[in-house]
Amino acid sequence: MERLFSRSELLRIALTHKSASLQQNNERFEFLGDAVIELAVRYSLVKDNRDASEGDLTRMKIDLVRKATLARCADRLNLRENIVTGPGLRVDNISDSVAADAYEAVVGAMFEDSGFEKSFELVRETLLDHEQSDHTADPKTMLQEYCQARKIPLPEYRTELTAGPPHALVFDISVIVNGKVLGTGRATSKKTSQEIAASAALLTLEGEGINGLHAK
Repeated sequence: MERLFSRSELLRIALTHKSASLQQNNERFEFLGDAVIELAVRYSLVKDNRDASEGDLTRMKIDLVRKATLARCADRLNLRENIVTGPGLRVDNISDSVAADAYEAVVGAMFEDSGFEKSFELVRETLLDHEQSDHTADPKTMLQEYCQARKIPLPEYRTELTAGPPHALVFDISVIVNGKVLGTGRATSKKTSQEIAASAALLTLEGEGINGLHAK
């Protein structure tokens, strides 16, 4: 890994958890790497899925950048065992979340060291060439995993209206996260209505980010 960097100290910082140093840790590189990975994934998905809708692209993107996926990328680079930790965090018990953060930080450090082309190549070789996203995956599961990965309150589904004759009922359902309605769905079954609402919520999260969810 070190041979890929012209400035090895950047890799060292990228692998330093905040428990080891409050002053010089990987949080800033993690912030940068998150954006680099996001752009690389978006670009690749748009280029490789020309007939996919915006909703499909969003679901594929969320699946590719979730913590569990990025943790696998970290393991492909053997980052987990090389993370520098401090008291209270055992190096032999690194969580997927910490490993994923380290991967983002390494990508950010690569961007700082060599620019976007090299960091994009790293993302392609460790993430895009290995992971496949199924855009037909259950939107409710994807929304729940999205919230869990970002420590957002789990979604709640609320039936707003049931209308029509008994043999052809229509359900209006909204999905709520932290007191905010993020999406709505209408269908002839509750399950389908919830899935439509979850898909809409994923699109809302894509535009709103998690910061807006903390303000009720």
